[in-house]
Parts: sequence; structure tokens; C-alpha cells
Amino acid sequence: MTGLRMLLVVASLISSGCSLFKLDEEMQQARQELLLIAGQLQSSASGRSALVALLNAQGELVNYRIAAPGEMFYFTEAPAAYQLLAFDDRNGNFILDPDEPRHWRAKVQSAPLSVQPQPEERARLSQLNPLHLATSDLQPAPALDLSLKVLYREQPRLQSNYLQTVSFDDPRFGDSNVQLGAWQPLSFMRELGYGLYLLAPWDENKEPIILVHGINSSPRAWQELAAHLDLERFQLVLFHYPSGLPLNNSAYMLSLGMRDLQLRHSPQRMHLVAHSMGGLVARRAIQVLSKNDNQRLCLLITLSTPWAGHPSAASGVQNVPLEIPVWRDMEPGSRYLQSLFATPLPRHMRQWLLVSYGGNKHMLAEPNDGVVPLASELRSIAQDEAERLYMLDETHTSILNSNRSVELLERALFSLPTQGCAPTGGT
Repeated sequence: MTGLRMLLVVASLISSGCSLFKLDEEMQQARQELLLIAGQLQSSASGRSALVALLNAQGELVNYRIAAPGEMFYFTEAPAAYQLLAFDDRNGNFILDPDEPRHWRAKVQSAPLSVQPQPEERARLSQLNPLHLATSDLQPAPALDLSLKVLYREQPRLQSNYLQTVSFDDPRFGDSNVQLGAWQPLSFMRELGYGLYLLAPWDENKEPIILVHGINSSPRAWQELAAHLDLERFQLVLFHYPSGLPLNNSAYMLSLGMRDLQLRHSPQRMHLVAHSMGGLVARRAIQVLSKNDNQRLCLLITLSTPWAGHPSAASGVQNVPLEIPVWRDMEPGSRYLQSLFATPLPRHMRQWLLVSYGGNKHMLAEPNDGVVPLASELRSIAQDEAERLYMLDETHTSILNSNRSVELLERALFSLPTQGCAPTGGT
């Protein structure tokens, strides 16, 4: 089962109850076993994003983030004593050097895990661990090396999941893990975790295209379409996430991956192509990025994205007394969906909407592509912001294998100028 089809079988899931109860149990388990370590980079003398490392009580690296001035960062970890160390990586070597401003908090504040915090709660959590980076802040601090060479040696998860070359046949993309991510996302995170994979070794001369799959799916969904793209010019990057977690979480992790790519490899341009719910994740990830971080993003191409949500998600929220985060996000009118267009995309970015309308199923009262209502794909505010909108006589899933989709992706990519993001004439 791919795309948003799982939302159309709520009734059968309710009757069996198994998958829904597993997801609810995992959300409850997460609250019991994890805590939230949040903060905000309140100021940076340089105005640049900072590297923020979470250390254990012995000063060893647990995880790290990249935060822009004024931005919230967060970690979810098992209860323990932690430290925070932020620094301005002036020379870009990902190592804390003696002359680089830093802020070290030997004791951090934590909070109980909130799965889908409201804006007011997020604002409160961001103040738990305020960080400031002034030019004069050269206090003694633990040694810190976040270079890939060291991370690959000391962080097994990163060695496996970050910019490693895989094939579409990788077992991590198989059906069993698709279901794990949908219904047991905590188990997915323990066994696999978020992934940013390559189909070929990194090539500094190629432009990255990040492919974002939809709900109850995996990067394997892109296999046929990817075979038709110009791999001499473009570097395909596969984002893998568990669709059972709140969309804000996955968008945040995608934004961190894009920042990391830019800081470590400095590609001149980057592009995003997303299917179905992946479009909701991709757009939010772009919003999370600071102005300095999104300048190299050019194209956002979405296929069959339900910009206005799905009525089956609303039915699930109203009729199932369990915690299913993705239903709350996908419910029409949800806070998440409202936030997507509260901030427009950067003016230099170009958005192409590919809308599927074939495969109409009578399970939905309104015209649809077999899974998503056409009206949701055609949310007016999404149309208004799009540079191009194309209607394809395809189903929600066949759009991924359509010659017309390939043609339009190639047209969008071909329209790029030699430099920058502005379109060439005649497109």
C-alpha cells in the first residue's frame, strides 16, 4: 500500500485495531522513555548558523544540530545528564578551534517529550537552553570534532545513514520497514533512523536533487522516475523518514540535512522533488531554513501533494480515540497545514505543481486521483504561488511512473540558467 491509500482504509484498521494500537502504544512509550532537550541560538556575533552539539556527562558527542540565530533547536534522547556546546565554525572545518566563539552549558535543562507541541509550548521550550555566541566567548570547553571522518568512525548511525551510496533494492526501503515507519515509528528510529542516501558517490560537480517520498512509502518509489533523469548533471539524494511521526519532525530533520549538505559540500544549487505527503514535508523544511540557508535552493517540484489535507484523516481524528500524529497533521484545517502557507517560499525559488486526476474512486465523495481529492491538490494558495501547474491523467501512484512526469521534470531542470534560479526564456 503506497501513497495516502492507508487513509482510505481507516474503517478496516478500526475493525482490526492492531496497527492503530501499535502506533498509539509507541507514542505513549516515547513519552515514557525519551525527554526533550531544546534551546535557541539567541544571538551570534557573525550572524551565521552555529553548530550545536549535545554531549553526554563525559563530554562525548551524542548528536548535533545546525541552528541559525533566533532559531529553536531540539534533541530527543533517553534521560541522562547532558551538556550543550555551540560554536561558530569560522573556517568551515567542523572542528572547534581555539579562536572560534563558543558557548558551553555543562548542565542543560530538559523537559518531558511533547509529540506535537503547540506554538506557545514550542516558544516556552526554546527558552530552556538559550545560547549566545559573542566574539569574546573563548571559554575553555570540551574538544569537539564534527568532521565526517570522525563522525563516520565514532557514530555508527551516521556512517550508515548519511550520504552513503545505496541502491533502490536496499532492504531498508522494503515493505516491512515501510510498515514499521508507519505504525511503529519509535522502533523505526531505533533500528534505522532518518536517512539521507546517495545513488552514486558524491560528485562536487553535480547539482543535488533531493527526492522526498510520501506517506507509507520509501525512496524505492522513485526508482522508475530516477532512471530517466540526467545523472551526469544531477546528484540524486534520497530522504528516508518514518511516516508515522509528526510531519514537523521530519521536516526539521530534512532541513538539517540540507544545511549539512550546504556547509560540507557547498553545492551551487539544490532542488527538491516530492510526492504526495512528501510535498508537505519538503515545503515545511524550506520554511525552517534561514534566509542565508535557502539561497541555493532553486526548484520545488511536487507530485500529487494534498495541500489541503485529506478527509479520511479528519474522520480518523474524530472517530478513533488514539494518538495518530499524522492524522492530526493531515486533517483539513490543521495547524500544520495552515502553517505551510503562512510564510511564502523565498522569492527566488520556483515551484512546479504536478496534479494527478485519473483513477477516480467512489470511496471519496469528490473528484480524486484514486487517493487524494483533486480539490486538495488544487488548494488555491498553492496554485497562486506556483510558477507552473500541470494536470496529468494519472493516478496517485502512476504519476511516479509517467512519461509525462519525466518530461515535465526535465523541462523544469532544463529551464535553469547557467547560474542562479531564474528561468530561461520560452518555458
